[in-house]
Amino acid sequence: MKVADSGTLRHLLEDGDIDVAFCFDRRDVTKGAADEHFARRTIVDEPLVLVAAPGQGSALSDMAALATLRFVATEPGCIYRHMFDAAFAEAGVAAPKLAAEVGSIGTIARLVAAGAGLGLVPRLAVSDALVRGDLVELPWSGQMRKAPLTMIWRRRRVQPPALRRLLAAARDTLAPERAQASSEPESTNRSKALL
Repeated sequence: MKVADSGTLRHLLEDGDIDVAFCFDRRDVTKGAADEHFARRTIVDEPLVLVAAPGQGSALSDMAALATLRFVATEPGCIYRHMFDAAFAEAGVAAPKLAAEVGSIGTIARLVAAGAGLGLVPRLAVSDALVRGDLVELPWSGQMRKAPLTMIWRRRRVQPPALRRLLAAARDTLAPERAQASSEPESTNRSKALL
């Protein structure tokens, strides 16, 4: 198993270094010719949530008010950063000043819990911190965002036995919100891939 950002996982998949990747996918990107070699299945559309340290945030009425606050965000090129920037751009508001740009959702959660700023992150990635009370969820005044958690694998006539079993198990146990058509059997901070 390897843990890496979504772009790295896609390159590893293209190069044949891994068999399947689980990553958050961008829906707004036009799929290229390389994507014709891959099958994909959306497992769930994970909602993004606005989080703060307990006592650090309050409900703000609009995106302009949110833009006056400091945020911790992922680095440019990450799906979460794209969704963060797009949320403010679509509201016609300049993106807020960042307290920090970091490489993982886990780091965002720790910095937000320490009071460095607010964060817009997948609920799945911070659910434990929310339950423990390390973070609190605040109302998001913009359009609600969701990040699709997607399973991606190379299309082949004959899959290796272990991969075939994994795809069958995923098909039988993972409840997709929307399955994408494929000729293969239908079968996460940072994303995970199986070797």
